[in-house]
Amino acid sequence: MTALNRHLHIVRERGTAEADSDALEEAKNAHRDRYSAAQMIAPEEVLRRAGAVNQALNEVYGQVKRLERGAPGPGETMETAARAQHEIWEMLRTMRTAMRQDLGVSHGE
Repeated sequence: MTALNRHLHIVRERGTAEADSDALEEAKNAHRDRYSAAQMIAPEEVLRRAGAVNQALNEVYGQVKRLERGAPGPGETMETAARAQHEIWEMLRTMRTAMRQDLGVSHGE
């Protein structure tokens, strides 16, 4: 999420030539590996929340890549990608709450 956020800021402020696509790819690959591992051990509620976050991240990533290639989908702009990315923060908070409840360190936030 942080790499995607940074990437979107740079692209909007300075253009795609200034963006570090390799850093975004590395973050995406690291996320994929961690998400794959989590699927083997996470409890159902956490996994359900993590799946929603994963899907949302993949959708924004795809939108950003289409925009960078100059082949956006209908209505796709850097602004819509940034709004979609911003909406993921709430999903992350919800996932964190589920994780903390599973660990027994929170009774609900």
